[in-house]
Amino acid sequence: MERTTGAEQIIRAAEPLFAAHGYDGVSMQRIAVAAGVSKANIYHHFPSKKALYLAVLRYALEDIQALLTELHQAEGDSREKLAHFARAQLEHLLEHDCLARLVLRELLDGDHARGRELAEQVFAGYFNLVQALLAQGQREGQVRRDVDAGHMAAAIAALNVFLFQNWPALKHLPGDRFVDIRDSGRTLFALLFDGLNARGGSHA
Repeated sequence: MERTTGAEQIIRAAEPLFAAHGYDGVSMQRIAVAAGVSKANIYHHFPSKKALYLAVLRYALEDIQALLTELHQAEGDSREKLAHFARAQLEHLLEHDCLARLVLRELLDGDHARGRELAEQVFAGYFNLVQALLAQGQREGQVRRDVDAGHMAAAIAALNVFLFQNWPALKHLPGDRFVDIRDSGRTLFALLFDGLNARGGSHA
């Protein structure tokens, strides 16, 4: 569904406010001032603050979802496409670090109802695209067929989220293993993929 210019203007104004202050710390009036519109104009596009908040989260995922769609439809090696996605996902977390931390805090501190809401209205499409990309790799014989694609998608996401959340400590560990977060992401993805690789084990 195409978004109107007015709605996108409001979303872009609301994103840094929600990221900095959390859902409960931002009023619709404050968003209206930041967007240069009236509160009535916001409610014309979004029926509630919750609807706007969910729209902000979906907006933050648009680029990575578009990439996933492109990768799924493209010709080429499944491993390379999955590696491309893993790198892009980590970059997305780094570029939207404040909003990413907000979402993670929501998932940790929020109740069951809010977690379900985020899953159904924000992450479902994204998650399904990752599963589809992995299922494509299974059909091509490059990814183990005895492992559920949903679990594999969760493992890739967990790898990047772990790096993103724990990098302030990881980079100070002894040795030179964790010098650059992007290099570490590539190394850990390779380790993960080798465990899924149908050609590398007995689980084809």
